[in-house]
Amino acid sequence: MQAEKVVKKAGSILLPFAFCLLPFYALLTPAGRDVRGKFELINPRIKDRGGQQDASGIVFWLAPINGAASRAASRSRKMIRQNNKRFSPHVIVLEAGSEVDFPNEDPFFHNVFSVFNGRRFDLGLYASGETRPVNFNRPGVSYIFCNIHPQMSAVVVTVNTPFYGLSDRSGNFLIRDVPEGQYRFNVWHERSTAENLTELTRSVQVTSSGLNLGVIRVSEEGYIPRPHPNKFGQDYDNDRSGYPRP
Repeated sequence: MQAEKVVKKAGSILLPFAFCLLPFYALLTPAGRDVRGKFELINPRIKDRGGQQDASGIVFWLAPINGAASRAASRSRKMIRQNNKRFSPHVIVLEAGSEVDFPNEDPFFHNVFSVFNGRRFDLGLYASGETRPVNFNRPGVSYIFCNIHPQMSAVVVTVNTPFYGLSDRSGNFLIRDVPEGQYRFNVWHERSTAENLTELTRSVQVTSSGLNLGVIRVSEEGYIPRPHPNKFGQDYDNDRSGYPRP
């Protein structure tokens, strides 16, 4: 009985100490099957007020190949707000079959549309406080605009895989809990040409210890911003939609 009391007392003393060590051991344990890396912009066209490049909003995804395992679809409902004559966020990525809500938070009308590549739609004219959904049911890049305010733009990248994400401002990217197997790593960036992005596509192998892709350089060389037409294919200056423009 005395020995049992000693063991219990020792356990009560060591248990809090063991819990304190858990965060330390977690740092020593490698991330299981996480795919990570960092994007670095080459010849960046846009910098912040401090002169630093902004590498956020770069889309990346893993497409399983050669029978690589896949997890359940990660379809989720997302939102692109209309506020201060801007779409927010500017870029999102989602799995095919997901829906996006487009709430109008401005005190005037908007007309959200997309007639370029990906998902084509026209939500029509709707007032402040209203919202309208769109189902992005097939892979592609959808460039989204407002038929009243030419400065408004957004992009929805739709992919056929649950393994995807967006880079942060520093260019860091991460996909957690990727099953082991072979994948095709894809990159999309609004300010990069199709040729540059094709060169970044590669086959990768995810193992039980995950994968670190290191630094991936994304070139913005050759990017030229161009004005877009309204939903009728006309210049905004010659807009015949009849909508008042606040």
